[in-house]
Amino acid sequence: MLLKTTRFGDVEVGDDTIITLTQPIIGFQEFRRFVLMDGPPGSGLKWLQSTDSPELAFLLVDPRQLIPDYTVDIGRHELTELAVSGVSELEVYTLLVVPEDPAKVRTNLKAPVLINARHRLGKQTVLEKSDYPIQFFLAQADRGASEPKEAANARFDS
Repeated sequence: MLLKTTRFGDVEVGDDTIITLTQPIIGFQEFRRFVLMDGPPGSGLKWLQSTDSPELAFLLVDPRQLIPDYTVDIGRHELTELAVSGVSELEVYTLLVVPEDPAKVRTNLKAPVLINARHRLGKQTVLEKSDYPIQFFLAQADRGASEPKEAANARFDS
């Protein structure tokens, strides 16, 4: 299928690469079909491009690149919804927000995007039992490499 996008131009994607979200990205309820595309080479970033809206694409990062011991704890219902028996079968990403000020680049560690690549299912979930912040600034992750875990996982209100 030919996918028309505003960021990447026309992209040929196979029907077998379309990911259907069982639960939508928060705030984007009407969009459920996406393709996962590689970000800039060597960055480890991915794009989640809508197949229904040419201008809608989310930049994703594997949160373990920022917090090596980042864990996802979800219940049996969510595992079943994604057709897996354990979290280890899922790709885990968080949404990246990239404003003009590089010091304000942030990700939401509290609400990861989970993808079962094998069955092409995904969802955004809220980790109710975690203390991960909604806004985790990447500048903090750089400093956190030499600071205690508590500082790296600190909550931010701005």
